[in-house]
This record gives sequence, structure tokens and C-alpha cells, in this order.
Amino acid sequence: MTGDVERHHAQLRAWAKGIYGLEAATELLIRGFDGRFADPGCPWVHPTGSGHWIDFDAIPAQMGALSGGEQRFLQIAASLSGNDTQVNLGGALAGLDRTHLHLVLAGVAHASGTHEQKQLTVRADGTVAFARPGAIYRWDQTEPAETACHPGGIGR
Repeated sequence: MTGDVERHHAQLRAWAKGIYGLEAATELLIRGFDGRFADPGCPWVHPTGSGHWIDFDAIPAQMGALSGGEQRFLQIAASLSGNDTQVNLGGALAGLDRTHLHLVLAGVAHASGTHEQKQLTVRADGTVAFARPGAIYRWDQTEPAETACHPGGIGR
């Protein structure tokens, strides 16, 4: 069974590949709420010849029976996908638990392309180079990254 789920998730990721917002939205459905919103049985997950695709436009109209946290999470995912879903971000974020808030932070960082961005750096010898510092917030991150202002991390 696990192999089928992993294969299904790989197919969804392949379908979304190349559009950061769509990748982020898809990853949120795969990682959030034990992946049940990316299951083939969801009304917004549709079959294709090579796997499945997600109709993010259909999510807002089909989530009425879900909890408030689930609805907020799905609204954020749908909005990251690039469709026209409107989200009151302040209200949606305030209603998420820490686990799902961490996923949303990683999703926003991914949708903005921080994992691919380059920045100009000056080496110790004075030469200039481009570096890829990596995502501001990673999918596997469970706590905020340490910052220069707060070496112990935010809120510590």
C-alpha cells in the first residue's frame, strides 16, 4: 500500500513540476493532514493516463463538511496554486496548528522560489560570486531557522 501511495504522490509532483506555486500547493496536500487531501478519492483529484491531477479551483466549493483548520489549510493551498481563490491570510494563518503552519511557511517559501534564488556574495579574497543559500524555510523544517538577531531562534 505504501508503494502505491508513494507512486501516486510522485505522479502528482511530476504533474505540478515547473510551476513553483503549483508545486507548493500540491506538496501541501501531500504533506498536510496525513496526505488525505491528495488521495485519489478526493473530489478535486482527477485521473489522467499517467496518474492524477488536482483541480485546485474545485476545492473551495467542496470543503464544506471539513473542520475550520482543514478549510483554512485547503484555501491557502488553493490560493498558492495560482487560481483565483481569495484568502483572508491573517484569519487563515491564525486558525492553523503549528504543524500545518510550518507546512504553509515552507509552501510560501517554495512558491516564491527561494529554493532556486541566487545571491551575490563577496568572498574573503574580495572576489564576487553567486551562491544559492537554499530555501528560506524548508519542507522538513519543524522549527523556525535561527536568525542573526536571535541566535537561539525566534521566541527563545
